[in-house]
Amino acid sequence: MRIIVTTRFYRNGQTTHVTDLCTELIRQGHQVLLIMNQLHDPGYVRWLRQTKIPYVTTPDLGKLRKCVERWLPNPHIIHNHSHHTLPTADALSNLLQIPSITTVHYLNFQSTSLLKRQNGVIVISREMQRIFQDMQVTTYVVENGIPLPQRLPLMKPWRQRALFLAQTTPEKEKNFRSMTESLLEWGWNVSSAGNWRHEGITYHGWINEIGFLLRQTNLVIGTGRAVREAMAWGIPAWVLGAYCDGLVTPENAAQLEETNFSGRSSRRPFSRSEAASYLKEPSPQVLEALGTFGKRRAQEHYSIQNMVEKVLAVYGEYLPKCLREKQT
Repeated sequence: MRIIVTTRFYRNGQTTHVTDLCTELIRQGHQVLLIMNQLHDPGYVRWLRQTKIPYVTTPDLGKLRKCVERWLPNPHIIHNHSHHTLPTADALSNLLQIPSITTVHYLNFQSTSLLKRQNGVIVISREMQRIFQDMQVTTYVVENGIPLPQRLPLMKPWRQRALFLAQTTPEKEKNFRSMTESLLEWGWNVSSAGNWRHEGITYHGWINEIGFLLRQTNLVIGTGRAVREAMAWGIPAWVLGAYCDGLVTPENAAQLEETNFSGRSSRRPFSRSEAASYLKEPSPQVLEALGTFGKRRAQEHYSIQNMVEKVLAVYGEYLPKCLREKQT
């Protein structure tokens, strides 16, 4: 199958999701052309070239058509991932006479009038499906998948090391500050991969490949993809964003998945007293057990292969019958 993937460049997990999707589609034998607008990060450009994902950055429709004719002639479908590139995806769909699908990654998705013109819409959580249920477009739930680490250390030394794996916003800042100050007071070594800065913590900035940090971490703080990555690496995860759902446990994991580990399950602010019960004098045995549970759940539910299988099934709904039969 020949697939055009469109998105804007963001310094967050959404961009990582898109490149992981492209990589896995290519690994499975499909052809992909990535259109990524507003890519002005030299470091990321270097990394993207290393991935061998064919990509272009121009927003100009005429130039894009020539790029498609050169790099991906006769494409079968467009898969868009951003409201910023939805007009481009819609225009290319009309120009090339092929179907267009959009994945909605966030609740405040704009350009809903254009979204209604898509052939299908993928949402990443059951909460989001309920919110978009009246949109009059066929909607599919495909939860985000991640590449599962192939080899993990059999035994990680226990230390009080926490990692904020997140892009902060004004809505998150109060919760992040309260948790950071609490962890530092309780003797934790705290670092940040993203844009969260605070006195006393190690700041790494936004990092696309975070495996080396996760190997050194015993607690991950964040939402969405960060939580899934922590669980896949066997690390306890604390759901914290604009709201706080706390530790992911066997008892609440299914409920927190409903809102894609966003914190919106409880819609509560960070509670220092609740955090203290787990993190002021942490039990290595309890946290390691949560890490083991998370790794098992990620292996069962969060693999990129499982996600791509569901995405390909959505594509198949809009392909000609002859091509669907060839894919099966």
